[in-house]
Amino acid sequence: MVLRFKKYLLYPLAWCFVASTVIASMEAITYFIILDGLVDLTLPDFLYHYSVSIAVMGCTLAITWGCFLVFAVWLGSMRAGLAIFMLLYTVLMASYLMHVLNIVFAYTDKYAPYWGLLTRYFLSFAVISAVFFSLILGKITRNRNKVLTLRPFTIIALQFFALICILWLRNTSLPQLSGGIFITLYLALALLSILLLWFLFASPRRLQIFLIVVFLLCIAPLLLFKNNPAAEDAVSTEGAPAAAQAKHVVLITVDTLRRDALGCYNAEYKGQTPQIDGLAEDSTVFTKAFSAAPWTCPSVSSILTGLRPQVHQMITGKGALTEKAPTLAEAMQQGGYHTSAIGFNGLLQERSKLNRGFKEYHWYPMQKYDIEHFGVGLTHELIYMLPRLIPDASGMTDHAIEWVQENRERDFFLWLHYFDPHTPYKPPVAHQPKQGGDGREMEFHETRAARMGSTARSVEDRDWIRALYQGEVRFIDAELGRFLEALRSLNLYDSALIVFTSDHGEEFWDHDLFEHGQSLYNELVNVPFFIKSPHSSGQDHIEDNVSTQAIMPTILELCHISPEYPEGLMSSLSPMLSTAAPHTATEPIYIGSSLFHDRLEGVVFDSMKYIHGTLSGHEWLFNLEADPEERNSLIFQDAENLERGRQLLEQRKEEDARFRDQLGIDSDEEEPLDPESIRSLEALGYL
Repeated sequence: MVLRFKKYLLYPLAWCFVASTVIASMEAITYFIILDGLVDLTLPDFLYHYSVSIAVMGCTLAITWGCFLVFAVWLGSMRAGLAIFMLLYTVLMASYLMHVLNIVFAYTDKYAPYWGLLTRYFLSFAVISAVFFSLILGKITRNRNKVLTLRPFTIIALQFFALICILWLRNTSLPQLSGGIFITLYLALALLSILLLWFLFASPRRLQIFLIVVFLLCIAPLLLFKNNPAAEDAVSTEGAPAAAQAKHVVLITVDTLRRDALGCYNAEYKGQTPQIDGLAEDSTVFTKAFSAAPWTCPSVSSILTGLRPQVHQMITGKGALTEKAPTLAEAMQQGGYHTSAIGFNGLLQERSKLNRGFKEYHWYPMQKYDIEHFGVGLTHELIYMLPRLIPDASGMTDHAIEWVQENRERDFFLWLHYFDPHTPYKPPVAHQPKQGGDGREMEFHETRAARMGSTARSVEDRDWIRALYQGEVRFIDAELGRFLEALRSLNLYDSALIVFTSDHGEEFWDHDLFEHGQSLYNELVNVPFFIKSPHSSGQDHIEDNVSTQAIMPTILELCHISPEYPEGLMSSLSPMLSTAAPHTATEPIYIGSSLFHDRLEGVVFDSMKYIHGTLSGHEWLFNLEADPEERNSLIFQDAENLERGRQLLEQRKEEDARFRDQLGIDSDEEEPLDPESIRSLEALGYL
């Protein structure tokens, strides 16, 4: 019985532990290579990440071995040694190939959309080669009792662990050490340690003494670790807002919210959005506000950086924000505000790098279990498969209210981003359309086909989909009302600076297409936008053309924060918030970075909008006052404004190039996304 326990359980579990150590070491090395992240990890954090990888992979291997034991060994009469070899070979080979993919994608995003396909190919190769080599090994060792010995494999695992510890030490304490000297020293020490370990492993008593010494040496430094005084000083010396400018700043962005879906902009929906309308009554309302782009990534990036999409380069959906672009959160943090973001959109998670400057970044969908790890390899893939928190607007509001209650004594900047009313349209029962008793579905999911106009062909179906969307808007209104009421109950509302807008609108076949990202018509880029100043006296309407790109300089000016900017960025809107201040002539508003079909770029000037297709060469010119629905293009009737639109776009290209030079941003500088981001894009219908 004891022999069977050792043979089928104890020894295989020991193998699984050693294999998980090797896998954790590979993940740490890959993390070091592609992220250069070991510099940022303290030794306790580094060891914690390492132990998490060992624990996750060890448990996974142990459970998998249980399945092998039942189906391969017990039912299939396979030798236990061959079964454990087949399992470990498969996992180690798959892990190695995954790291190859991670390293490749760290330097090029050329093959990023094929992550899933390449992963399946590599896993298939690992399984097939494991079966092949297991058959060969079984043939060679059919008359032997043992297939493998644990001693050399354990020594290899220890060598891996030593390597990553030395890599960490070099990058934290000895960065001046050249690569050649480092490799020579490591190889010499590795050779000596292999000889020593082989000698120690030859005797159980020697090995026991060695392990006790190693254990004591490992735990001794941990007992001496204290909080980093430099970090404490960094926190304590952070600037604080002066008393006169201390305020609570809340930026609210609602994904996919049409301007005409709100009662404060459209009398047809008067009374359907009372909470947002109430906020508008206390605010300066901009009736001609335009987003920087008709979809999320470039639009939100422009809001948070004050830069046009062609400058910050978040325009393809396959990259992350460059480190060279300044952000609103960074400036607010430097100004002494506690910065936090709470939101839901798979495109805007931490890997987008839009979290720069936020001390807290609570972004959904997030893992239900917060497990810190290296973020690469099989451990990451396994953790990614765990349940994820995907709240609706109600859950988001609960989180935001709880956060404000905990931080009400601070001067804070909070960015709150609601994902509703983005597809799928699935409003709660209380906000569903009333005419739903004729068998129609109470939700709508399809995006790709509908975006091309190939679904919901009947007028009734299209009206029903719009009604579902409007139900989502009512839901958002109710939840935003709960958040605003919480601010009032905490006596924060009156003194708060609140900015409300949307990243883009939504098209409901207004121009024969559906959803967003494919055009620059007003239903997508003319967005709701209003600013409630502290202790505002009432509503004011601004009829000038403005851009949500001006949110960053406006907030910073109202908070008396003056970071360094490239010259010539969009002006702050703060003078417009004072009724006594005369409104200056507005700047041209540039829009672009469409995602689907033709690559469109446009400019709004005076009452005109000019659009140019960079791929097709097609042009459109609309008079927004005489033709607000943009039905009649004037390219053959208004040569003067057509030429002016062309000149403004050319001028914009020159300005963008100059701004990129000032910031040191290349024209195609967009950090590649990881495979997880690619999956999010695919799930949202962007790829």
